[in-house]
Amino acid sequence: MLSLVSQKIAKLGLTLIAGVGTTLVLCNPLYAATLGTNLIVNSDAEQGVGDGVGNAVGTDIPAIPGWTKTGDFSVLKYGATGFDFVNPLGNTVSVSGLPDANSPGPTNRGLNLFYGGGSRGSSSASQLIDVSNLSSIIDAGKGGYDLSAWLGGYQTDADNVKLSLDFLNQNGQSLGTAFITSPTAEERNNTTALLFKSTTGFVPVSAREIKVVLDMNYVRGRVNDAYADNLSLVVKEVPEPSMSGSLILGGCFILALRARKNRLFWR
Repeated sequence: MLSLVSQKIAKLGLTLIAGVGTTLVLCNPLYAATLGTNLIVNSDAEQGVGDGVGNAVGTDIPAIPGWTKTGDFSVLKYGATGFDFVNPLGNTVSVSGLPDANSPGPTNRGLNLFYGGGSRGSSSASQLIDVSNLSSIIDAGKGGYDLSAWLGGYQTDADNVKLSLDFLNQNGQSLGTAFITSPTAEERNNTTALLFKSTTGFVPVSAREIKVVLDMNYVRGRVNDAYADNLSLVVKEVPEPSMSGSLILGGCFILALRARKNRLFWR
């Protein structure tokens, strides 16, 4: 009986922990899909509380609705004050110049952005999107997707971001992946900035879930200066690639025949 309940709970994206009593632990909850709308929950980091300093770690990081995180992944306020710290040489160093209202980035940036975290280490956040209600469109090869985000970093730092999709079948097996990455420091002109990145494609046939993962990769520095904001994943119904290609070729063939007939007529 417990096994059967466990299977049903797993379908909902929950983990059942058996012991003294029974406890439900939320782990990568599933979110249902709606065609033509942004499927990422709390995609702009506006839900929850943002860190106004930039040094929150561990249990000091407020909950981030919609996301399951690792490491010190957190949410930062635009215009966070930064902080001072003492380096191994005994010198006081200031962490400052974090993204603010005037930094290059999205126009509609709101109050917060996603932040790699206030420690020396990589971090990530993920969520699972249920697209089973779109199966008729996906299995017909007509499920196109648009993935985009504003991604960036701090001045010359090499900390970077990867926003990826993992398309899963009903058994949780991967059918393919897609991703976008943040610009390098050189591409940002060595300034603190977020730039727009995007990609498009087709949801693989038989996909029933899409796992969204935001990886904040630490390279050097006092904090993880990987930034992201305004993430978007939209699934829409589009013509099959083979069908649209056939229509284009067919149209060109008809135009060529008409042109040939016209030349023959006027000779």
